[in-house]
Amino acid sequence: MQFSSGCIRNMELKNRWLMLAMHTGFAQGNALTEREFAFYEERAKGGAANVTMVLGVNDAGALQGMHHADTLSAKSLQELAHRVHAYDCKLMIQLFHCGRNEAAKQHGDKPLLAPSAVASPIFHTEPKEMNMTDLEETKADFAKAAVFCKENGVDAIEISASAGYLLSEFLSPLTNQREDAYGYQNEKGMTYPLEVLQAIREGVGDYPILLKVSGAQMLDGGYELTDTIVFCRKAEAMGSIDAITVTGGWHESPVEQISYHVSKGGYAPFAAAVKKYTTVPVIACNRIHDNATAERLLSENMCDFVGTARAFLADAYFVEKMQKHEIFNPCQGCNRCIMDVRKGKELHCAYCPEAGKEYMENQRRKIATRKEVLVIGGGPAGMYAAKKAAERGFLTTLVCQEKQLGGQVQLAKLVPMKGDMAVFLEYLEHELYRLGVQILLQQKADIDFIMEKKPYLTVLAMGSTPVVPQMEGLTEGTYCLAQDVFQKADLSEYSQGQTVIIGGNPLGLELAAYLKDNIPTANIKILEQSERMGKQLGAMAKPLLQELEQKNVQMMCGTKAIGIEGKKVYIMIGEQKFFVAADHLIVACGVQSVPSSDLTMLLMDERLSYAVLGDQDHVADIDAALQSVFDLFSRFYLA
Repeated sequence: MQFSSGCIRNMELKNRWLMLAMHTGFAQGNALTEREFAFYEERAKGGAANVTMVLGVNDAGALQGMHHADTLSAKSLQELAHRVHAYDCKLMIQLFHCGRNEAAKQHGDKPLLAPSAVASPIFHTEPKEMNMTDLEETKADFAKAAVFCKENGVDAIEISASAGYLLSEFLSPLTNQREDAYGYQNEKGMTYPLEVLQAIREGVGDYPILLKVSGAQMLDGGYELTDTIVFCRKAEAMGSIDAITVTGGWHESPVEQISYHVSKGGYAPFAAAVKKYTTVPVIACNRIHDNATAERLLSENMCDFVGTARAFLADAYFVEKMQKHEIFNPCQGCNRCIMDVRKGKELHCAYCPEAGKEYMENQRRKIATRKEVLVIGGGPAGMYAAKKAAERGFLTTLVCQEKQLGGQVQLAKLVPMKGDMAVFLEYLEHELYRLGVQILLQQKADIDFIMEKKPYLTVLAMGSTPVVPQMEGLTEGTYCLAQDVFQKADLSEYSQGQTVIIGGNPLGLELAAYLKDNIPTANIKILEQSERMGKQLGAMAKPLLQELEQKNVQMMCGTKAIGIEGKKVYIMIGEQKFFVAADHLIVACGVQSVPSSDLTMLLMDERLSYAVLGDQDHVADIDAALQSVFDLFSRFYLA
């Protein structure tokens, strides 16, 4: 069903997969750039029924790095429409106003406007309460922007009234404390958003208008699903909308919205409820990234279309590949894209460095050469390096000392709700075979091996090795490494006694989640020297820590392990010395780069080109590792 055609008003869509809006931060000047053209064109080429670009309705409503309708070149918008139409793909523009939701330092001298002067808990800046002039001008700007889109080749517009941006702020008693006709006490704050929608309809006439809403605010005291349904029904009754896109809560909601902690299609019931009480087509979104999920939601009549943004970011061709039953690079729900955009940075994908760089990739021709690239290391950095080398046309050999490719990702895929990491490895391995990379497993790339090949370029990506802290009594046999626990076939020993994990970094936390998933009765205590657990995870730490707390994992911050004696782990908390019982001791103190000085010295002596990438260069995360590879191979311009 997902590959059947469908209609929204008079707009025919070739399939049921809609590419939803993403703020890219790519905007420069008053016209779309080749970078932006290439970004959307690639996804049109990849099978999307439509692509959606975000457009601020005016300067005050646009985020940093976002075009706005006041100044955007009509000619460049026409060019974008022309490019995507070449692939039987429609162009949709989401008309957007950020309201209070941007950091003041990123918003410049423009005022942050909102229904009331209530600060965002994310950005903490008190916005300006909109006066009547602000309200009328903003309404007019929505309508004017809609007409601008219609006149310049855009096939449909979507009005953003979700996630805590301006129009949705009128719908919530938490953010709308006005006492005038637009206050929450009057029609639950729906008056102004409905006026905006009506003004847009009057401006564009017979033209597809979509409304994007959050199914519920998902905050204590906020609006609920029944309120959203009433709002949508009123908009439909007025003839103001032709379809409804239904997402989850707001960005500030305490529950996860789009990370891997949300089950696939987890918010589709919101869409199903809206669909039940309206007659226009409904688009479900949030964590819909694969064939099976889409087919299930459509066949169960929970929605008429499925929408996703980040799946198109991770793999521009994922719809075409699904239709051809080919493997694709799946969105991992890691939220790196969201975290960067919130900080005013450009959009990027941790697992697809090409995203947003298509204009650069399109400039590179395959190298006509018989030169060889040797990649040493079978982790994600090594696999991606071999992929990029082969794409550039080099004869590529990948040498892996282990019996399987994947490195640390072979462990990460075992963590609860991170099973798509296995698909990422399958995708990379598929790409290597497709590109003709020679893969040598269980092969040590020593000096003799390298000298026999004398490659044009040697990539050192041997990754990292576990860190074992120096402390009294910590000797072989007294502990187990976290990496080894992940690989154990039988975990039953952890069902009895106290398990102590030294290290509250991502490795230690995810190991605890893995153990609790397999042995719910496991009694686990995590010791972390710093004052914060999982600080390397950023915003993604919160749902993991909440999960561990719910499963009764004891987490002790500001606790330094200083020694081992039998089944006791001695610790320091401040200036006080204590001990904790440990029937099972697991060390999860991170990793360090595998030494490579002998190889680098040889390569320098022999004047052979080499590069050190990923954890081999410096220990970081998969995002930084893949980016280092992309940066290296971006420098190959040979024809």
